[in-house]
Amino acid sequence: MNSEFVHRFPLRRLAASFVALIVAGSAYAQDLATTEAATVGGEVVSAVMNAEPELVLTREARAFRTALETAGVSDSLFEYYEQNGFVPIWDESRKAALLDVLLSADEHGLPKDRYGIAELAELFSDGSVAEAEAEIAAGKAFLTYARDVSSGLLEPRSVDRDIAIKPPRPEAVALLAELEATTDVAGFFRALAPAHPQYAKLQEELIRLKDIIAAGDWGAKVSGGPSIKAGNSSPRVVDIRSRLSRISGQDYGDSPLYDDLLIEAVKAFQLTHGLNDDGVAGPMTLEAINASAEDRLKQVLVNLERQRWLNVERGARHVYVNQADFSVSVIQDGETIFWSRTVIGKNKHRTQEFNDTMTHMVVNPTWHVPRSITTEEMLPKLKRNPGALGSTYQVMTRNGTRVNPKFVNFSKFSQSNFPFIIKQKPGGGNALGRVKFMFPNQYNIYLHDTPSKSLFNRDARAYSHGCVRVQKPFELARVLLAPQSDNPDALFQSVLNSGSERHLNLEQPLPIYLSYNSAWVAEDGTPQYRADIYGRDARVFQALENAGVSLGVVEG
Repeated sequence: MNSEFVHRFPLRRLAASFVALIVAGSAYAQDLATTEAATVGGEVVSAVMNAEPELVLTREARAFRTALETAGVSDSLFEYYEQNGFVPIWDESRKAALLDVLLSADEHGLPKDRYGIAELAELFSDGSVAEAEAEIAAGKAFLTYARDVSSGLLEPRSVDRDIAIKPPRPEAVALLAELEATTDVAGFFRALAPAHPQYAKLQEELIRLKDIIAAGDWGAKVSGGPSIKAGNSSPRVVDIRSRLSRISGQDYGDSPLYDDLLIEAVKAFQLTHGLNDDGVAGPMTLEAINASAEDRLKQVLVNLERQRWLNVERGARHVYVNQADFSVSVIQDGETIFWSRTVIGKNKHRTQEFNDTMTHMVVNPTWHVPRSITTEEMLPKLKRNPGALGSTYQVMTRNGTRVNPKFVNFSKFSQSNFPFIIKQKPGGGNALGRVKFMFPNQYNIYLHDTPSKSLFNRDARAYSHGCVRVQKPFELARVLLAPQSDNPDALFQSVLNSGSERHLNLEQPLPIYLSYNSAWVAEDGTPQYRADIYGRDARVFQALENAGVSLGVVEG
């Protein structure tokens, strides 16, 4: 037997086939008392006799098994049929339900062409002539669709190395067994998609944007120029009125004066786009106003995919960091019980996306300065002035011996041979502030306080070295401690007042999700959009396009 045959038909299948052939003449294998062997391509395949009785495959089952082997199906698909005795499961009702759900794949932003709908319909209509082929094609299409709609079309890490999300891929054999057992096939198919309320809301937003695109988008864009403020008069103001009227569905007239009516409309728009609601039509506000419905549609498609990546039970109580929104929330039973602005990593030090578990907080933390900051930012200062870091910092050898920086010739060292470590003592000026929230991970990312409060007032807040700075860290600490203390305020304050570094463990560790949602729908039904600060949305959409997704998918 040649090597190509052996490669196409794994030994496990050859063994199963050989055993089935041995018992083909009898209802059970009980009468066989010896071990027989066959040599295939230099490999010995043994059938151990006196084993558990094995039922004989019917002629139809043997024919179907051969069809599966010839088709070269996945191991998981073959394993399922092997377990059920090679009995087909795709009756007429299941076939019809499968075609229906595949035809609606575009409602999820998935590419219908990926599932071979036309070929399936043709096979299904051929009846018994293509029964085995139709069964196999249905199984393949179902497993592909089930994977895509439940956990995403893409592998996140292959799109962007900073997206360290591992989607919850469904187990194929279990999916097929559930399908076979269910009495509500259409309901089973619908339940494959994420059950999180945000997913359905994004689907509705997708339909709304489809209608807007069909109606000609939101009209002419506002031309470039200086910021527009109260009392300004300009033809650009007319364009802002026109565009906001289309976006909001309200009539703001056609006056060239930037009056109170338009200022309030701009403020409302700013709030739904994560901008400070100062009413000034500045560069970031005008960029958001000028975004097209197609731009927003791309964001919805990307964020539907992100919801599929996170199709897990998130926990009745969990922490959610939205990098695109520069915010952190604590969610309890679906309700937001805490929200704060954050600062995330600058583009050079982007904050990764990943899921983890928050286990404790450190009050009055010592800052162990990362080597990258030590050598890239602090060493040049020390070369100019050995006392530049001040008394709050400690220069130490790697074995923990303190060094007086005034007696060190730092000019001898470079980024590659710098032999010291640097720590900053606890205190109000500490770079981590007075508390940090820990979920130990390979990226050394955590949430923390900061003495640099002014950055929280900015529209775009990407200034850190990767960690997430929290505007309201003390409030967050109290919310996290509430389940384990009758007086979380007093507990936290007493530890804080000690001035020394202390760990406070969370008796019930919390799931934490560091995500990047640039489009969602608020509880009041208002669509929310955020700028693509890291360019991740663009990379994800490009990958979706490469996988067959296009704006045409949802244009009817």
